[in-house]
Amino acid sequence: MERIRNKSIAERMNKMSYQNFNVSVYCPVANINSITDFDDFDKKFKLLYGNVKIGRAYLECYRGMEWCDKEQLLKVKAFFESKGIATSGGITTCDDSNNEGFVSLCYSGEKGREILKKAVALNAEVFDEFIFDDFYFLNCRCEECVKKKGSRSWSQFRLDQKKEITQELVMKTAKEINPDINVIVKYPQWYEDYNETGYDLVMEPALFDSIYTGTETRNPTYAQQHLPKYLSYFIMRYLESAAPGRNLGGWFDPYECTYNLTSYLEQGYLTLFAKAKEVTLFCLNSLIDDPAYRTFPPALGQMFEEVDAFLGELGNPVGAAAYRPANARGENNLHNYLGMCGVPLEAYIDYPEKEKVIFLAEGAADDADIVEKMKKSLLDGADVIVTSGFVRKLGEEFQEFVNVRYSSRKALVNEYADTKDNGVCVSGKYAGDARILIPQLDYCTNDIWELAAAYGTDNNFPVVLRCSYGKGQISIITIPDNMGDMYHYPVQVLNVIRGLFAKEMPAVLEAPSKVQLFVYDNKKVIVRSDLDYSESASLKLAEGITSVTDVIRGTTFRAVDGRVTLQLSPGVNYIFELK
Repeated sequence: MERIRNKSIAERMNKMSYQNFNVSVYCPVANINSITDFDDFDKKFKLLYGNVKIGRAYLECYRGMEWCDKEQLLKVKAFFESKGIATSGGITTCDDSNNEGFVSLCYSGEKGREILKKAVALNAEVFDEFIFDDFYFLNCRCEECVKKKGSRSWSQFRLDQKKEITQELVMKTAKEINPDINVIVKYPQWYEDYNETGYDLVMEPALFDSIYTGTETRNPTYAQQHLPKYLSYFIMRYLESAAPGRNLGGWFDPYECTYNLTSYLEQGYLTLFAKAKEVTLFCLNSLIDDPAYRTFPPALGQMFEEVDAFLGELGNPVGAAAYRPANARGENNLHNYLGMCGVPLEAYIDYPEKEKVIFLAEGAADDADIVEKMKKSLLDGADVIVTSGFVRKLGEEFQEFVNVRYSSRKALVNEYADTKDNGVCVSGKYAGDARILIPQLDYCTNDIWELAAAYGTDNNFPVVLRCSYGKGQISIITIPDNMGDMYHYPVQVLNVIRGLFAKEMPAVLEAPSKVQLFVYDNKKVIVRSDLDYSESASLKLAEGITSVTDVIRGTTFRAVDGRVTLQLSPGVNYIFELK
């Protein structure tokens, strides 16, 4: 199996439409079935391939009870291949009902199982590779599913059922027909809830040949999934840790992006900043037929050319080690909110025992051995950063490290302090731009130290706490009840938080929230602002680095007191080399 996997992946990766990555387009079954006049279709398709170098087309055979027969698949396959575009298959395992949002196929009865097996067999006959769109989840609660679930949780029932259908109906069927086929599962972007619908980042990468990553963020405020934009980067790195070398690419779409074209393009930028091997555009008919999105392909073409010009100069992505076990729950998307506050993170699905800076959000407390793992890291000299949610979930076990407890009290705050003497005193009075609600952490004076605090009436509440343990240090960040309210922390507090993660970073960002920092292991960094206005920011440089050169514009900035000041425009990428 491993030989086949490596062979298939190596062959497909040799076909790059750009120097540093490939671009694919996903073609839904209705779009494929509508192609009867290929000359007419070519005229429409030119809007996309005339602007974007398309290297692959995923051709779907089934979605929502609509099928494409083998004859039509072969005709469309031949059309794309005549243009030098490689082809792969696709399946979207949903029902046609939409009375409760998206409805998956039911595999407790024979109908859904037969559909799945038929679709897999058709793909294996026509293609050497196919991908499951991210509807390969389970959300049926019919009477038969309720009966088969029994006493198991819905999560466990669905995980068990997903493993069975993947082994018996997908992989066995596909490999019997085409032993060398590369079978890909595309994961959706909502990774915080995978296990509730049968997705699993341990079981499925072991069964499938390859995986793919949903990097859609769209409109973080008004879209139903409210996903911070940094997710387009973080999830690529997270899924890469789940299947190293077999995470084939990132996939995004134009929906809910017409309010701001930059929000659409940013999904692509961040997918590629995470070093995706391929980008898939969903979907063909939207991009060439829907008037709402016809301005998008020209912008895509320019975006891909821009990134291709500098992507090869970037090393491997690095950041503070953010551990999130598979199927963990709690503080959903916190990593992405921190990313939007300028904290560079590198995701780990397994505990990063060799790293010197380790970040543990609430979900990490689901690891039954987390206390012992933390102790070893701290005794070996690592810095471990945890959240108030992690303290809450770990409960009394957290007392191993320091006497800090998550209380039932809240505080409504909008003024803050930092410290100039490592927590002996808090000082300054910095205004946030909105009142926010934070949990109150109980701690013991002179046993742990406040590095940042929020003011109350004749009182203050910790925002950042830190103390030593063994050779290392443990820090606690207070997370507001609404995690997006971290954006309202003033720059001085954000700088304290960023400083916790900076131990091995070549540069630390000093800026308001919604400015992102991406760091690479060859002293290259990217700074990108999601603010609505131009803003100045600083990079605090590590010892020995004295200047910063803008790779695209050729401008060099000399450090003053270890910092360089930058002027950032909204939605613009600044790629810097640190010297």
